[in-house]
Amino acid sequence: MNEFIEIKGARIHNLKNIDVRIPRNKLTVITGVSGSGKSSLAFDTLYEEGKRRYLQFSGEHYMVDTIPKFEAITALAPTVAVEQRIIRQSNPRSTVGTRSKVGNLLAFLFAAYGQREPTYDDGLPLSMEFFQKNSPKGMCVKCLGTGRYHELNEDTILNKNIPIKDIFNGFLMKHRSYKANFNKFCELHHIDVKDTVGTLSDELMSLFKYGCRKSGFVGAIVFFHDMQKHVTSKHVRHNNKEEKEIDLWGIKVASVTCPKCNGTGLGEKAIHTTISGKTITEFENMYIGELLIFFDRQKDVLPGKNLIDEIILKLRCMVDVGLHHLALSRQVPTLSGGEIQRLFLASYIIAEMDSMIFVFDEPTIGLHEAEKETLINIMQNLVHRGNTVVAVEHDENFIRAADYIIDLGPDAGIYGGERIFQGSLHEFMSCNISRTAPYLARATKVSAKQDFKPIDSLRMLTIEHANLHNLRDVSVSIPLGMMVGIAGVSGSGKSSLIHDTLVPKLKQLLKTKLVYEEDDDDILSPDGNASVTGIEHIKKCIVVDQKPIGRSKTSCPATYTGITDRVRAIFAKMPEAIENGYAAGVFTVNSEGGCRACKGEGFKNFHVGFGNWIEVECEMCRGTGYVEEALSVTLERKNIKDIMAMSVAEAADFFGRKESEAYDKSISTILDTLKRVGMGYITLGQKTPTISGGEAQRIKLAKELCKHNGSGNVYILDEPTTGLSFSDTDRLIELMQQLVDAGNTIIVTEHDPTVLANCDFIIEMGPGGGSDGGHVIAQGTPKEVGANEKSILGKYLKQVQI
Repeated sequence: MNEFIEIKGARIHNLKNIDVRIPRNKLTVITGVSGSGKSSLAFDTLYEEGKRRYLQFSGEHYMVDTIPKFEAITALAPTVAVEQRIIRQSNPRSTVGTRSKVGNLLAFLFAAYGQREPTYDDGLPLSMEFFQKNSPKGMCVKCLGTGRYHELNEDTILNKNIPIKDIFNGFLMKHRSYKANFNKFCELHHIDVKDTVGTLSDELMSLFKYGCRKSGFVGAIVFFHDMQKHVTSKHVRHNNKEEKEIDLWGIKVASVTCPKCNGTGLGEKAIHTTISGKTITEFENMYIGELLIFFDRQKDVLPGKNLIDEIILKLRCMVDVGLHHLALSRQVPTLSGGEIQRLFLASYIIAEMDSMIFVFDEPTIGLHEAEKETLINIMQNLVHRGNTVVAVEHDENFIRAADYIIDLGPDAGIYGGERIFQGSLHEFMSCNISRTAPYLARATKVSAKQDFKPIDSLRMLTIEHANLHNLRDVSVSIPLGMMVGIAGVSGSGKSSLIHDTLVPKLKQLLKTKLVYEEDDDDILSPDGNASVTGIEHIKKCIVVDQKPIGRSKTSCPATYTGITDRVRAIFAKMPEAIENGYAAGVFTVNSEGGCRACKGEGFKNFHVGFGNWIEVECEMCRGTGYVEEALSVTLERKNIKDIMAMSVAEAADFFGRKESEAYDKSISTILDTLKRVGMGYITLGQKTPTISGGEAQRIKLAKELCKHNGSGNVYILDEPTTGLSFSDTDRLIELMQQLVDAGNTIIVTEHDPTVLANCDFIIEMGPGGGSDGGHVIAQGTPKEVGANEKSILGKYLKQVQI
């Protein structure tokens, strides 16, 4: 059997025809600076070819021929992978419980051994479907399993001051049968539709509300209830957000906790069936770590031993991969990229697969240093079972644990894509041309702050009595005018304190002075018990999170940052454009410049079986996404497609040369800022679904920095170093320090000890996750936290060279 998987001539994206060897049955790490080509090698080459061969072997052939972006790959085995991308679930109601199958096991357990209240026991046997809110048998008939109900208010619908004809807001114009019956009703009862609702007599109002048999008119209230059911059903199928209200033909309908199921989403049989005094909803709302302890303690007294053993096995695997802080009821689309990867990893462990190739994208993302050790052991156990594990990774301890290292570079984008090194850690340490090796060999010292800014006790942002989620009446003061790190193990309460308590309170208090890119509905309602003081010291609060940028399929960094508007304006002023009458819209795929066949995407999707899809280049535009007219105009010998294919670093040079026809100061400023936050490698036209959470956050940060907000601002960041190499992290720390030096405050939730060692002040949550967390266990300067015996972070701070 071949000892190595051999990849020859890999040339997709920025890879420069490289040859790589990956040892079988070993743990291999692919590293390098951000944008050096790691994902192109691991996912777009290794994984994609493994998937293609499997589909061919299984009889599910590609519908069209695809051109491989490599010369040859040998000794390839079946390949599975999970990328750290913004994952768009086909089923927005998927939860940790449904994905892990623990939810199914609990449903079986309740169906077989649940104790029913006598009032709701009809003597018929229960099936697992009665305990699944996505099942017709199990869902609440009122809210259709959502736990939320859109409550109609008659006074809102039948506003007495509006004309009768306006009640249906144009719906009647689109539906002839409703319109005919409505007109017949009005004629029969001599009603002038221009009159207001309030002019109707009590008798006519009753008919108008509840219907008239003679005319066939169903009545306004009956009509809106029917429409509500339709809209609610559609809402259930396509939406995962618990919206505060929905628009029902122009009428705002409030969303409330369903009164029938009390928010559980389940039917009456499930609500009134228990095991050990708990309903299935109560089990699903427990933290996974708590649930494991419960079943471990009760396994000898509970019925269904085989089922419970299987539940314990799955829960233990999820705890081992660092998911102890999640509940089974947590929706999958709300998980971070790292959490999703570990959820999939848990299922692989349970399946006990062997002879597979597993490909992971920074699996340590979102994990505390203490939790990474367990994850590394799990990866090594996968290898010991006879699997090959390949991980794109920047984490130092993970790299050191690898059997084999592949380093790509030397830099990002067009300046990367070369194989710098492949071999053992010992050999890698002496690789002088690598950007990563010197950090591991300590030839390049990790930056750490030496002098900490003194705290101004008169300028503090204070949170008092925070009790949301697992927070235990937390009161803490955040010093302003410095870099403040929020640390702690997964589920310790970091996000609950900052993003779920502080941010909603600041939104309530600062109103328009809080800048948040997403919908207001994404910010939770403020915790009624908590209070926040000290806002008089804040000019503006800017929340920069990891949620996706852009809303459409053709969104990209250039459209999000406003670069596209400037570029197409430049193209519209070129002589060829003026001569042919091409306006700016010709140079955008979202408008008249987009290919009609693929709607500006440059490709078409084809289903190839087993839930898999492939992207095939559009034959009309040959993958450009543009019409021919848009491509006929050039700027410095580059057309619009050429420019959108440039990396940020390339484009910064292209638009930054003052002697060039392409020079544009505003474009150059945005591009230079993107480079400063470590995003020089992404292309201007890169589709936003391929942008990771960490990348999305840094792009948002760059956009905000270009606004020159001045001093007195508070920036709230969520693990901004996600996906960054050692050198890129150093540059980001420098940028954050510059913001602080300019008189601003940085509040950063982070696990990276290098970032935390560069903070002026640290607040550490813990000591554990879930029910074991929710306390402030240490606070102070990095040196003070490092010396605090209660701190879990402390020993890792000491390892950073100070």
